[in-house]
Amino acid sequence: MNHTINCRWIFLVLLLIAKCSNAQDHNTYQAADAVVLQVNENTRVENRLKGAILTLPNNSTQLNLRLRIPSHLINYNPADNAGVSSPGFSFNLKINIDPHEIQEYLTSAKTFVTHGLLTLNGTTKQVMVEYMPLPNGTELDGDFNLSMNIRFSPGDFNLDDQHTNSLFIIMINDTPVNRI
Repeated sequence: MNHTINCRWIFLVLLLIAKCSNAQDHNTYQAADAVVLQVNENTRVENRLKGAILTLPNNSTQLNLRLRIPSHLINYNPADNAGVSSPGFSFNLKINIDPHEIQEYLTSAKTFVTHGLLTLNGTTKQVMVEYMPLPNGTELDGDFNLSMNIRFSPGDFNLDDQHTNSLFIIMINDTPVNRI
C-alpha cells in the first residue's frame, strides 16, 4: 500500500515538472537569422547574423529588434584595445508601429517606411526602416511576422573611419514577432 502511494507521489511530481517545463517554453523568444549587407561604391559584401529577436510588448506600439553584430563585419578596430578580441556590438532598434494597421494590411504585401531609433556603440541615432507585415497563423490570432530593412552608416555611430561612404543594411526576412 505504501509502495503504491509513493509511486503516485513520484508520478505527480514528475507530471508537475513536465508541466512547468512546458510553461517555460511558452515564454522563450523565437529568434531568426538576419543578413548584414555592406554597400560601398561598386562592392557588396553580405554576412549572416544569428539571433535576431523582434519583440512587441503587450498593448504597446513599440517594436524592439535586438541582435549582435561582430565587430569585424563593420571594420571596427579599437585603437585602445589592440590585441583584445571584441564580442561585437549590441544592435538595438526601437520603432513605433500600429498593430491594428498592420492587421488591416497583413495580406496586402504593403511596405511601411518609418524611422526608428538605433542604439549601436553607445550612440543612438535615427535610421530609416522599411518593414512589411506577413501573416503568422490565423488572422484571428493577431500574430504576424515581419520582413525588415534597416539602413545605417557606421560613421554615424563612431565605428568606421576607413569606409565613410559605406552603407550598411540589416535585412530580416519573415521573422516572428514575439509578444511579451
